[in-house]
Amino acid sequence: MLLTSVASLAFADKAGDTPPGAPPPFDRQRHPFWNETKNQTENGSRLPHLPLRYNDTDNETEHDIEIMNSTLGAEIRLLQLEKAILTNLLEGVMTVQVLKGLNISTTPLETILTDLKAVLLEVRAVNVSANNTVQTFIELKNESRNFTKEFRETLRSLVTNETMQQIKERIRALYSEELHNCTLRIRMKIRQFNRNQLYRLYGVIGETNTSLINEYINGNLTLNQTKLQIHKIVNQLTKDKQQMIFTECKEDNMRRRVRSHASMDEYRHHGDGYGGHGRHQ
Repeated sequence: MLLTSVASLAFADKAGDTPPGAPPPFDRQRHPFWNETKNQTENGSRLPHLPLRYNDTDNETEHDIEIMNSTLGAEIRLLQLEKAILTNLLEGVMTVQVLKGLNISTTPLETILTDLKAVLLEVRAVNVSANNTVQTFIELKNESRNFTKEFRETLRSLVTNETMQQIKERIRALYSEELHNCTLRIRMKIRQFNRNQLYRLYGVIGETNTSLINEYINGNLTLNQTKLQIHKIVNQLTKDKQQMIFTECKEDNMRRRVRSHASMDEYRHHGDGYGGHGRHQ
């Protein structure tokens, strides 16, 4: 119960990762662009699964926005979305290059990438202090997901298994300093966010020795290792103090869920009223 109470505070995803409803991190060994799906082309080849999953659920998005009640949390989610879109763009451009080398028309794919780049610019321009930041995030994420779906379906109509293999080989060698820098920025923001949350938890516990937090900030402990150590500290407290910590963390978790659920409801009811997005509907 106590470990659950510690975990119930809103910590951001571990450094470099993307939120549950968005893509996995950039990984050469198991690249998100080429994760296999159950869908197959007529010639039996597996289809690529782009990072921004278009079968994402509202529940996943609700989880994404739980930490966006703070400016730092909003910055993290927008940076993670930026990284997801940037990954898709880089891989999309590489795909177009391969297809052009094979004299395959890429005009439809290039049009989609142009639209996706426009979304990327919008993500980068979001004012994290604005009242509608959460709604804008949801809308841009959904729009990105729609373009991803269209790119994937268009690519499916153009490629053979042999062509797919050529693209995969080029993608594996893909490296982008811009993407790497984005990952580093996410890692820094996440550590800042989690540091703040750990200090909040320390305030609830009444702990004054911050050496554990410093170990996490310096990278000597993972977030999970830090939470386990805090669990050991809490376990030594009186039962009444433990119950107080559990109740306060549980209430904090409930408030976050209520806020994120309300934001999703507002988006469903007002959809296109935020920021004039939804061009691709």
